[in-house]
Amino acid sequence: MILKKTVTKISAKLFLVNTISRMTFCTSYKLHINDPHKLPPFPVFKDGYEDILEDRRGNSDLRFAIRSREVPAYKYNHPRTSAQIKEYVRKSDRVTFTIEQVASETGTPKAEVEKEANAILDEMAHNLRMGAIRGIATVLPKVMKKMYNRVYVNKEGISRVQHLIKEYPVILMPSHRSYADFLLMSYVFYHYDLPLPVIAAAMDFMGMNFVGWLLRNSGAFYIRRTFGTDKLYWSVFTEYVQTHITNGDAPVEFFVEGTRSRTGKSLVPKLGMMKACLEPYFKAHVPDIMVLPISISYDRTLEESLYSYELLGVPKPKESTSGLLKASSILNEDFGNIHMFIGEPISIRQFSIGKIDRVQHSLAPRYIASLTSDEEKLMKELAYQVVLEQQKHMVISPWALVATVLIQNKDGIDLQQLVKEVEWLKRQTANLGGYVDWPGNEKPEMVIRARLELHKHILDISDEDFVELKNIKPPPNVTPELRRDGVISQAALQVLLSLYRNQLLYLFVRPAMVTLAVNGCLQETMSMDELFKRYEFLEHLFRHEFVFKPGQTKEDFDKALLNLTHGGGLVIVDNQVQIKKSTNKYTTFLSLMFEPFLLAYWVLCKHFLSLGCDVNGKPLPKKPKVVCKEAQQLAVRWLQEGSLKHYEVMNLDILGNGLLSMIHMGAVAKDKRSGETYVSPNQVTVSSISEQIGRYIELPVVPDPRFNSTPNFSAQSKDKVTVPAKL
Repeated sequence: MILKKTVTKISAKLFLVNTISRMTFCTSYKLHINDPHKLPPFPVFKDGYEDILEDRRGNSDLRFAIRSREVPAYKYNHPRTSAQIKEYVRKSDRVTFTIEQVASETGTPKAEVEKEANAILDEMAHNLRMGAIRGIATVLPKVMKKMYNRVYVNKEGISRVQHLIKEYPVILMPSHRSYADFLLMSYVFYHYDLPLPVIAAAMDFMGMNFVGWLLRNSGAFYIRRTFGTDKLYWSVFTEYVQTHITNGDAPVEFFVEGTRSRTGKSLVPKLGMMKACLEPYFKAHVPDIMVLPISISYDRTLEESLYSYELLGVPKPKESTSGLLKASSILNEDFGNIHMFIGEPISIRQFSIGKIDRVQHSLAPRYIASLTSDEEKLMKELAYQVVLEQQKHMVISPWALVATVLIQNKDGIDLQQLVKEVEWLKRQTANLGGYVDWPGNEKPEMVIRARLELHKHILDISDEDFVELKNIKPPPNVTPELRRDGVISQAALQVLLSLYRNQLLYLFVRPAMVTLAVNGCLQETMSMDELFKRYEFLEHLFRHEFVFKPGQTKEDFDKALLNLTHGGGLVIVDNQVQIKKSTNKYTTFLSLMFEPFLLAYWVLCKHFLSLGCDVNGKPLPKKPKVVCKEAQQLAVRWLQEGSLKHYEVMNLDILGNGLLSMIHMGAVAKDKRSGETYVSPNQVTVSSISEQIGRYIELPVVPDPRFNSTPNFSAQSKDKVTVPAKL
């Protein structure tokens, strides 16, 4: 009787909460429709996408979470619990062999090595439980309904997964722009009654009270960011991942970029997880594996402000449950829409035809880790292909176009002029194959006003419709000295805008490398051979900034030329580029988009050339992070003096990518000392790169960096240097 009354009370409370939430939604929905200054509600269905939150707005989240689910399973799957999977890994030939090998090589008793292997496995393994999943499925929709207008998923992609999951082991490779990515992936699979993925997660989350436990029970398995030469860890990790694939326990999900992109751009792919996932096919454990590239696009990123300061060197707060609770204020903010596109599956069997010979592995036990050079090459090719597929299906928000225009108008812009520029940029984006999420029947001014409203925390619109940027509030861990400094505040704002502008760069980078060469030419014409040579130099320089598929330089160059000549941006007569006729709004705009990257690399070169020398006359070696930080300090000083105009040169990510490129180009040597990495420049090569950058952009006149190298964060220099704009 008592139990019956308790259940009745709980049911009544749930009914009341559900009714109130329905009323709240309906009220806000009507206000949105009746407000003539706002766009009407976003459609539930559009261009093959459907909003998965629509049903949640009118029905009980609890009923949705506890409903029975009929989940498709891999045809060769033998159901196992999490504990059974761990036991299988412990007794596997691979782990047993490695335990004996490590014990023999180190002289450690076998029992101690076994104990270490068990500890690694206990630290790593997930504990997937439906109770935890149902709890998340109850709470997460409420959070998403508060923060997002729509969460769109392409229905065709879901249909593909429903079929593939029964026939093949499946690997999910989403893009990674936010912490929300892996929660969103699991929720989407729960929504469509698909098997929940097991997710490779960083150790950072494991230490979070309750959250770490919840994620582990929702399918997250924790791995270290680097394994080094730890044979035992590699063995346990590889076996754990591969048993999920060969038995088809669940789709395996990991981020091929290795970490979150804090810049809004795709990162150069990492191959560690790829190696573990594809080895079962190379060694004929499975007949095929299906890889699914998945693109997740956000109108507004949760961590945007955090990213902007982190990229400037402000340490990010450590992941913690208390930090998560403190961030709950974001529930009252509007983050627009999310789009998830599940792409065409890539069959490893089809992808590898004529490229590898699996027979070679028949000569050794299959549990011994060994891949051929052809298989290594194939993995790299596949990883780049996945990232390019992710880019291809990214949804570009109108705000990304607005941010791109605002970056080039730092002092503000009239709204009507902004609308004109954004419409022009939208056409150029569409011409290059970009999908812009632009309401088809709405006036451009209304669309842009709606996006300005979404990002009102960083800009103001005057009564005269003049749009200008305002400073963003720095995070609590920024020092008082930096808070008072105008340069760091301006830099944070420009970096925040660049997070959204960067969403466009994968489309424009190849044509822009052509236009940079053209706009920097001082002659009347340029031969195609010289143009390709300059294009090739930029690709080498940008190799860590943007994703270029290896071996495809000439093909990319030809395609960029075709786009530019077809659109009238480039004029070629008798195999000669006509420089004057090819200098126009389109080529100038593209060049300005990428100018900050080249300028940051040039600042890095100038810093390298200013380093002191040892007794042998060679530059003193320094740690990479120290070099980037010192280059940033040099940029700050020149910004304070007025010698530089782009605050993005302070972005440590850009400086770090430039350093990596210079290492690969032979301009900087890298070596290990006492386990630490040090770099030192080849000043002749660095000087050459610095001069070559001057062929593409106008370099500012700056004082000698060897003097007064410590930036003044508290006072502005009185000496100003005016740098004429080249373009």
